Amino acid sequence: MSDSVHPAITDPDVRAHLARLAARAGTIPSGATDAEGDDAARIAELRANPSWVRLPDDDAIESIDTADGDLALRLYRPRAGYRGTLVFAHGGGWVAGDLDNNDALCRALAAATGAQVLSVDYRLAPEHAFPAGLDDLDRALRFAAAGAGGLVDPTLLGVAGHSAGGNLAAALALRSREGRAPGIRVQVLLCPVLDAPDLDRPSYRAHTDNLPLTARGMQWYWGLYLGDAPGGVPTRVDGAAPGRDATGPVPVEAAPLRAPELAGSAPAVIVAAGVDPLSDEAEEYAGRLAASGTPVEFLRREGVPHLFLVFRSTPARDEVLAAVAPAVRAAFA
Repeated sequence: MSDSVHPAITDPDVRAHLARLAARAGTIPSGATDAEGDDAARIAELRANPSWVRLPDDDAIESIDTADGDLALRLYRPRAGYRGTLVFAHGGGWVAGDLDNNDALCRALAAATGAQVLSVDYRLAPEHAFPAGLDDLDRALRFAAAGAGGLVDPTLLGVAGHSAGGNLAAALALRSREGRAPGIRVQVLLCPVLDAPDLDRPSYRAHTDNLPLTARGMQWYWGLYLGDAPGGVPTRVDGAAPGRDATGPVPVEAAPLRAPELAGSAPAVIVAAGVDPLSDEAEEYAGRLAASGTPVEFLRREGVPHLFLVFRSTPARDEVLAAVAPAVRAAFA
């Protein structure tokens, strides 16, 4: 195993994948997020990621491009039959990503759960800061609740998202709980962001370098997403960790973990990676949902980093999605 791979990453297949990346780049990439320099150049580098591709349809999944006005959408449909639709938000730190970003993950999620997945090309920060992406996901859910032009059963809806998209899905589930968005039956949060960066959390302290997502990178993403909204944190890491309320109250819709009440939320499935700054907040949110009486499945995969679900098919990804599937199927039964 390559010495360039963080020692906490013990899953052999994921480790091998990262070692191959390191051999090409010289280090485990944290994207442009940990670099110094101009934000615009770093954002452009992230958005030019050559690994974002649309895979061809196959015997298991077909994909259908659609739209709600200027909001581009892609529907993934299991050919063997399906029940229910997950409105899905891709990852990318709110500042990068498109319909190709999580194409492979969406196909795998649809195949594992037997549900349709409606992926949303939401607006990105910093050009469109909080809550623009959330509002676009809300719009897509409303489109689905109106039948999506006959593509969707409007009575069988859920939300899902990966990383920053998991944050948007959790926030939209809160809107649904409060009656401010259409009703949903399930929320699937895959390695989600659920709070503002907090360098006092053990998972933040432990994951500072040589990983696909680091504490520094998460702070940079957060600052770009919040823009001028209250509750942003400095993007520079200088050893003086900002507190949870460093610059003012954080909007709950940006940090769902801070919601004062969670009772009545849709049943949840939450996945955390063991080697990820975000793992503690995912576990804390699962605990709060459970304490509120909300059915919740919490799956923590040890030995893998943030982004493991978007690496090319590995046993870790496939096993986690297989574990997610029963709760989704039950929600749409």
